[in-house]
Amino acid sequence: MESSSRSASPLSAPNLISERSASILEDGILTGVMGAVVVAVWFFVLDTARGRMLFTPSLLGSVVFLGQSPDQAVSVNGFVVFAYTGLHVLLFLVAGLVIAWMFSLFEHHPHFGIMILLLFFLFEAILFTFAAVIFPSLMGALGSLAVASGNLFAAIAMFWFLIRRHPSAITQLRLAWHEE
Repeated sequence: MESSSRSASPLSAPNLISERSASILEDGILTGVMGAVVVAVWFFVLDTARGRMLFTPSLLGSVVFLGQSPDQAVSVNGFVVFAYTGLHVLLFLVAGLVIAWMFSLFEHHPHFGIMILLLFFLFEAILFTFAAVIFPSLMGALGSLAVASGNLFAAIAMFWFLIRRHPSAITQLRLAWHEE
């Protein structure tokens, strides 16, 4: 009986790694899509309330792809909206994969939880600062509070999604917190 469990163990290890990798990939894609949708909906609502539907992705796309200043991007360009939306989704997919990998690491090693949380806040601060320094007039055109709020809503949605998919992670965090 013992020898059969030993022989099954090496065979199951690649399956476990494959399943874990597939889970991280699936979680990452879904998490990235969740974040991208939340930010897109946030700015769609803001743009609609301002009477300029789809202006934000057009503005961002005009700055990124056409090299225009925010003052030059005065109308909505459908092609630019489409192109920027693709870039937006791609960047969130990459972020989702990284966050899913970090969450998996946290779930299996809860003592990394605080470090991962701090890295996340550091990443958000660097991203926001980078955007403010590189594109200060763009941040002024969009509104720093609107950008920060969109990022916060996306982060909350992404974290909530991963917690719902992996409820044992919170249990692990509680156990690690009380172990000291």
